[in-house]
Amino acid sequence: MILHHIQTSTTSDNALSLCLRYIAADDSILLAADAVNALLKPQLLTAMQNNDVYVLSDDIQARGLSAKIAKLQYPNIHPIDYTEFVNQALRHAKVITW
Repeated sequence: MILHHIQTSTTSDNALSLCLRYIAADDSILLAADAVNALLKPQLLTAMQNNDVYVLSDDIQARGLSAKIAKLQYPNIHPIDYTEFVNQALRHAKVITW
């Protein structure tokens, strides 16, 4: 079980796209920093729907996306704080930062 930590925007990097090519069914994704913008792209939401997706709440707020993210109807998307980030890192066997 791997936690895939994505930090870069999908407009400037292909980290999330590469991750989605190799991700296993029991792996999870953590979106941080500019990667939280991926939640605004329907095609990426669809591609991530089979995995748990953790998103740092502070990064959502810092980018003014709280209202938009709150409207998403995807049960696999979980806003988390830094304490839960650490818990998820410990819960998974590996953490890969893309």
